[in-house]
Amino acid sequence: MSEALMDASKYARSISLMCPTCGHKEFAYDESGDGPVRCTGCDREFTRAELIAENGEVISGEVEALTPEVLKDMRNELRDTLKNAFKGSKNIRFT
Repeated sequence: MSEALMDASKYARSISLMCPTCGHKEFAYDESGDGPVRCTGCDREFTRAELIAENGEVISGEVEALTPEVLKDMRNELRDTLKNAFKGSKNIRFT
């Protein structure tokens, strides 16, 4: 069969979320993921969705910073795949 495509783990990032009230970056939470998330700095409680929404700007910034690298790798992957698919063809060339 064909080779595996791009390794998505290359693009994995860890983003530190901050409490929008006090700026603290440490939170207490239930390991099951069902309960609220509590800021250990100011004791404000959030749902996980609320904390992610509150940090949307930081998350978007990380995605924007990573986008050019992903696009470059996708372009290279597509070029290499097409190059291999048409290897030996006299009428089609890839540079």
